[in-house]
Amino acid sequence: PLWSSCAMAASQAEDLSPVIDKGQSFCLNEDAAHSFGNLFIGDETLFLRSSSDDQLIILISFKDTVKLESVSFVAPIGDESPSTVKLFINNPSMDFSDCEEGKPVQALELTPEDLAADSVTNLYSVKFQRVNSLTIFVEESTGGDLTQISGLKLFGTTVQGTNMAEFKKVG
Repeated sequence: PLWSSCAMAASQAEDLSPVIDKGQSFCLNEDAAHSFGNLFIGDETLFLRSSSDDQLIILISFKDTVKLESVSFVAPIGDESPSTVKLFINNPSMDFSDCEEGKPVQALELTPEDLAADSVTNLYSVKFQRVNSLTIFVEESTGGDLTQISGLKLFGTTVQGTNMAEFKKVG
């Protein structure tokens, strides 16, 4: 039936790494020796670590508008694992007080199982339909003074826009 193929096509989530604008993405409160760029290498010995306390703000900017469906955090299990994470969209200039006081689009309480390399945390995708930037606020770690994350992947689809320049006048 037609409806089943439409439903299957709607859930073709893919790794959004190719549409992350790394030049416009950054992290606040990162340890210079263990920086944000390590999240996308795929080597768990290279990681992002917070600097002065356990909080981090990770801003991910996208080259295209995306629909986010899930996220994968990879981190070693222990006191420095991220536990409370808040997600905000389309507000690329948030600071720590904005994140602490603002209402997130979704809040996550990560468990050790959520931080495994093959684990994916589903999002309320209806709230992440047209995302140009994602602010990930790691509010606290499991109990340590710092937070360590060794991998981050985002899954979803790009939102197909209409490029009016491609239309030709007919007649």
